[in-house]
Amino acid sequence: MSRPMDQVKLDGLLAWFADNPVAANLLMLVILAGGAFGMIDVDKEVFPRFSPHQIEVTAIFPGAGPAEVEQSVCIPIEEAVHDLSGIKHLHGEIRGDTCTIGVEILPNRDREQMMALLRSRIQSIRRLPKQLENIDVLPSDRKDDDGVIWVALHGETDAFSLQRFGDRIQQQLATIPGVSRVRNYGEIGYEISVEVAPEQLRKYRLTLDDVAGAIRQASVELPGGLVKNPDGELLLRVDSRAKDADAVGSLIIKTLPDGNRLRLDQIATIKDGLEERLYTWRHNGQTAQGWEIHTEQDSVAVARQVKSTIEAMRANLPEGLRLITWWDDSQAYDERIGALLENGLIGFLLVCSVLTLFLRLRVALWAGAGIFTSILGAFWLMPMLDISLNMLSLFGFLLAMGVLVDDAIIIGESVHSRQMEGRETPLQAAVNGVKAVALPVTLSVLIVLAAFLPGLYLPGWAGQMMRPICLIMILTLVFSLIEALLILPSHLVAAVESNANPTRLQKLRTKLNQGMDRFVDRVYRPLLKIALSWRYLTVALFAALLILCSGLVASDRVRQSINPDVTKDSFWVSIQLPQSAPYSEAQALATRVENALFALRDELDGVAEAGRDANNRDNVTQMYERSVIVGIETIIWEHGAGIWLELSSEGRQRIKVENFIRDWRQRIGDIGRGKVDFIFKEGDEPYDIELMLGSDQPNILAPAVEQLKQQLKAFPGVYDVIDSAEPGKPEIHLTLKPDAERLGLSLEQLAEQVRQGYYGAEVYRFIRGRKEVKVMVRYPLHERRSLDQLKAQPIRLPNETSAPLTNLAEVELIQGYSRIHREDRQRVLKVQARVDPTLTDANELYVLLEKDVFQTLENQFPGLNIQTGQQRQEQKALLAAFSKNTLIALLVIYALIAVPFRSYSKPIIFLLAAPVAWCGAVLAHWGVGLSLSMESLVGMIAASGIVINDSLVLLYCIRQSGDDRDPPVEALIIEACASRFRPILLAFLTTFAGFLPTLLETSAQAQFLIPMTLSLSAGLLVGMLASLILTPVCYTILDRRRSPVVPRTHAALSSD
Repeated sequence: MSRPMDQVKLDGLLAWFADNPVAANLLMLVILAGGAFGMIDVDKEVFPRFSPHQIEVTAIFPGAGPAEVEQSVCIPIEEAVHDLSGIKHLHGEIRGDTCTIGVEILPNRDREQMMALLRSRIQSIRRLPKQLENIDVLPSDRKDDDGVIWVALHGETDAFSLQRFGDRIQQQLATIPGVSRVRNYGEIGYEISVEVAPEQLRKYRLTLDDVAGAIRQASVELPGGLVKNPDGELLLRVDSRAKDADAVGSLIIKTLPDGNRLRLDQIATIKDGLEERLYTWRHNGQTAQGWEIHTEQDSVAVARQVKSTIEAMRANLPEGLRLITWWDDSQAYDERIGALLENGLIGFLLVCSVLTLFLRLRVALWAGAGIFTSILGAFWLMPMLDISLNMLSLFGFLLAMGVLVDDAIIIGESVHSRQMEGRETPLQAAVNGVKAVALPVTLSVLIVLAAFLPGLYLPGWAGQMMRPICLIMILTLVFSLIEALLILPSHLVAAVESNANPTRLQKLRTKLNQGMDRFVDRVYRPLLKIALSWRYLTVALFAALLILCSGLVASDRVRQSINPDVTKDSFWVSIQLPQSAPYSEAQALATRVENALFALRDELDGVAEAGRDANNRDNVTQMYERSVIVGIETIIWEHGAGIWLELSSEGRQRIKVENFIRDWRQRIGDIGRGKVDFIFKEGDEPYDIELMLGSDQPNILAPAVEQLKQQLKAFPGVYDVIDSAEPGKPEIHLTLKPDAERLGLSLEQLAEQVRQGYYGAEVYRFIRGRKEVKVMVRYPLHERRSLDQLKAQPIRLPNETSAPLTNLAEVELIQGYSRIHREDRQRVLKVQARVDPTLTDANELYVLLEKDVFQTLENQFPGLNIQTGQQRQEQKALLAAFSKNTLIALLVIYALIAVPFRSYSKPIIFLLAAPVAWCGAVLAHWGVGLSLSMESLVGMIAASGIVINDSLVLLYCIRQSGDDRDPPVEALIIEACASRFRPILLAFLTTFAGFLPTLLETSAQAQFLIPMTLSLSAGLLVGMLASLILTPVCYTILDRRRSPVVPRTHAALSSD
């Protein structure tokens, strides 16, 4: 039914929508429908996909040591690419025979184009070792990007058979729609090893090079061209390449003088298996294979499809093998989404309940509907802006819930107060009520938008993490403004309910509002009057609060951390041993740590040792399904190991991770010279401090490093101080003797024969299935175990005779490197240390080092250059960018306030509310013992935006209470503040009610939200005091024309 058009003059868009409910409802339906379609189309994942602005160049020089790799491979590549436009930094690391160079590029450069330029430069390098494997130039993965789900295959079998069977599984996984990459994270290359003992070579007057050459000649695969017959072309091809151990063994190596032919298997042991590597891989104590599944699409949908495929594969598994999925993003997504939706729904109901208790039911319901509409409006645009539904975007939605209702409360309160006066028709009251607060409401939304804009322009991973949060806040606020100004007023056009027969709810609402009015008259008005009278003392008290909170942060009583202090339900353990430790020691320590975990798992599962019957497949399956741990994976390498585990749903409910780790540590016992680190918290790193020392004079690095380590050890709470100059494997250096040179032997010939015997001579490669297989010729392993065997190795001379190596070369043992680090084409030594957070803050220690220690060392060792690690550099760049962006945002906010208020000084009043709100967050973190994290910062930004808005509306009301040419007196300020007390209190109560379920949540899935909700809730509480007390006091101080004498009207107003 249409409203009478002559009751109110329609003079604008706001009035037109208020008088046209059809248009308002259709606009709302369009937003709701768009949001519904957006929810269907939006991608779902645990965390957003993004890649760092870095390219990784990897080169492998088989059999070489770090020093040789650096000189022969790493330095030539660096020199070839360093001057490319767009390169920011080069980070090099050499471990064993592998050189990895991280090429950090500028954010404005196209990564694909930079990769093409890098490949071109590398291909143009003229002198690289001929034994070098292909150089890979690939985009760097995000540090914590480990795929959307893991698949593990394990059983009581050998590694070769399991990997061959696993290849078929990998091929099937790669065909799943949406899967972009299936990475075997512990794959060992295939190899057919031909092992010939030295005595066999002497017996038949052969060398390894002769054997390799004979295999090449006898095993040929070569196209021969075309036979161009008039009737058609025929393809010529020779295909007699041996591709298995039997075929290789049957090859003829030599024709003996008696006419017999010597087959390879008569003089050699031939093994078709995996490359030689000191490596052990177990899952739940059994030989294992495993894959990370990656996708560029909807990660949750892909993970679910992988699980469905694995479920179908299990029926065809051989006896004794088990195939499982774990480290599952879809399960983490479902659990966290469930927790968030439950908390969000309860919070939404609590918000509506609070609104219903203080406002008319119509206002409360439509304010709640406004929240729902704004959220669906954001969903509408999410696919267009490439925003997925993930933990961070949900984080933004939850944060928005505390902000969105503010506009509806202000408008609803304004309309309600006019309707209660009864001097206007419902339509006139709605239109005039909206117009009265349209300017401050619009400004308040623009201010919050400006507060979140800095997060969109942060560098590195922090910017990528903040982007979905900020965009969701911006989208929901824009739709909230549309809903509040164009849709809500139409729904508030209704006559005020008659109180002739009030319902219980109306009676309760009346009592609560009367109680609030009494509180305002008896408590708030007198308190504000005292604050205005003692205005400078009031300002001093708030200043003291700011100084106190600044001191809490500066003194490290409230710690600062980019990542929240939240435990993970999927974590890993790092085991490290000195480079001098044998592989058997790494195996023993890893097995000890693993067995301690098995024992703890058995105890938590309540399973007796006898009950774990590995021979009963059904029992094993049931045992794992009800275990508190989904999987335990152990990978052991030469000087260390890693153990990965994931808690099951039951385990996450029953186990407190800190207690679990403590019990596990106790069961391990003495670990000797090993180090065991439990990485179980967000952002955990084995070492808290990382410093890099470089110089053009390598001889000064060692003493400078030693002195720096001693100074680090002197700080309280600093321990396990190490440097990257830790000795590596001893290197055997060979030098040709003069007698060998006279015999015509060159050093290159000597080196080639030694390499063939120990690393092996590569004969050829072929493809089996989808995997590459190398054919290698070398000595048997038992002939390569001692230095005496090396010295006795027969070396073929140019005159066809042989002599032991010891007669031809000097053998010298030299200490090698365990690893080499390079930064921007310069070798550096890294110094790392751990910090006890209860005694010293790592950030504070960095500041002390940069201020005093670095300068002292650089003066003592001229040419020395000391830098902090990459993580610290990124943190400093992040803080610098955030400070710069925040300053710009504050200037924008200042301008937004200064222009409509026509004042240079009054905007300062609004901005003062923000640091007071931050004080609330700091005090709350101090009280509960949490560190300030990135999530805390987001909550503080949101709280500051809300309290600035409250102050804005409050001052706008004060301004409207007096004449522009005659500043309002204290009585009018008190009256205006009293009239705004209820909407400001409601804004706090609704926000607190919305976040209360999350604050009380004990599940691990919601722990990462607590810093944000705590910051926002506590910030609003203290910020509310700033809006209600500090803002009017500062307004009074800045108003220089205010009369120092309280006018008579004040007494009259106070006595009402």
